[in-house]
Amino acid sequence: MKNNNIEQFSENILKNYRKVGIDEFELSISNNRVLSVQTRNVKLENIESSEGSSISLNVVLGKKQATLSANNIQGLDVLTFLEKGRFMAESSPEDPYSGLPDYNDYANSLKKLDLEDKKVIDKEILSDLAVQAEESMLGIKGITNTEGASASTSNTQITFLSSKDFFKTYNKTIHTISSIGIAGRDTNMQRDYDYSAAIHFEDLKSPLEIGKRAGERAASRLNSRKIKSSSVDVVFEPRIAKSLLSSLASCISGTSIARGTSFLSKKIEKKICKDDITIANMPQLLRGLGSVPFDTRGIKSKNLNLIENGYLKNYLLGLRSARQLKIKPNGNSSPYNLTLNNGKVTPDELIKPIKKGIFVTEMLGMSFNPVNGDYSRGAAGFMIENGELTFPVNEITIAGNMNDILKKITPANDLQVIENMNSPTVLVENMTLAGI
Repeated sequence: MKNNNIEQFSENILKNYRKVGIDEFELSISNNRVLSVQTRNVKLENIESSEGSSISLNVVLGKKQATLSANNIQGLDVLTFLEKGRFMAESSPEDPYSGLPDYNDYANSLKKLDLEDKKVIDKEILSDLAVQAEESMLGIKGITNTEGASASTSNTQITFLSSKDFFKTYNKTIHTISSIGIAGRDTNMQRDYDYSAAIHFEDLKSPLEIGKRAGERAASRLNSRKIKSSSVDVVFEPRIAKSLLSSLASCISGTSIARGTSFLSKKIEKKICKDDITIANMPQLLRGLGSVPFDTRGIKSKNLNLIENGYLKNYLLGLRSARQLKIKPNGNSSPYNLTLNNGKVTPDELIKPIKKGIFVTEMLGMSFNPVNGDYSRGAAGFMIENGELTFPVNEITIAGNMNDILKKITPANDLQVIENMNSPTVLVENMTLAGI
């Protein structure tokens, strides 16, 4: 029983799953079309166009469950696929937390999130964006070379079918521009980049701004120095501050909490940050880069505060971890537009009282232990002396404990919600700096 399209494949799965002895199933299909261009030295270097599918079938047999995948519907035999899933489930151990969501937990009506841009973006438009970004970057004083610029557009169709009479489809587009510049010569060379991503083409940053910013960032890092080890206040620029949110997300994952592998286990409803800190997950954000109408199990998503006024209020819950923790699923199985709230002072006002500190613009590597919260990362940026950025620094490591970091975060007021993780500039006082 061969298939040639998603609708026919889904219908055949629904018609035949019981014939092979399967009790319940979930089918998720992601069909993705991508067009991208790359320029170097203001000349078109590469054009790539691709289309691919990702198929995931979750099979339930009593208290046993198994998941199998494929990457091409064309020629995939439904009965063979289902029988393989049943065999895998039969061979699996019983799982008391297996099974599909309750019917009422499904996203039976989808909120319009404006996730698909109908504008047709062709290779000429993308090439023009990349060329403009690279030209702008090469015009910055100090830029001596380029690693190129790129632009892309993608459209992904998500289809989800459940044997509990749930079937929904939605489309999501993502457009991007990026540029990478090289400054200096010989042993005094630096590189940096800038980029933009958006659901709608009209929301992208200007390619001239992308190129200019990439060049300025690279040139500003020339003549970087090494500094001595000490304890300093650390200010993270927005695109770096979001890495703190990434570490936090791994610790408030329901899976980590259920396993007891997070330092935040048993801290629900307890204060872990300052009073003015709220961190929200917003899967229902209009035009949000991380927005989804339902999670990976079809459960309806909703905006919720993970941390509210300093208190840990919710976890990122998948269906299985929700059942383990005996909590109702919340449709927030992953970070979806995870955002730290805006502060009350400007970045300059945040920096001004600092006598000695570091303004971090790049992070390298990662050493983070979610069990005890120990945190250490390589970094580069600028020295802060008496409230002013003075000279660029590199080859440093900043360290602390996430328990303490969360309690010491102070946000500035420059938040822009434009990525899947978003943060304003933040200050974390008194971190350990390892240098020379």
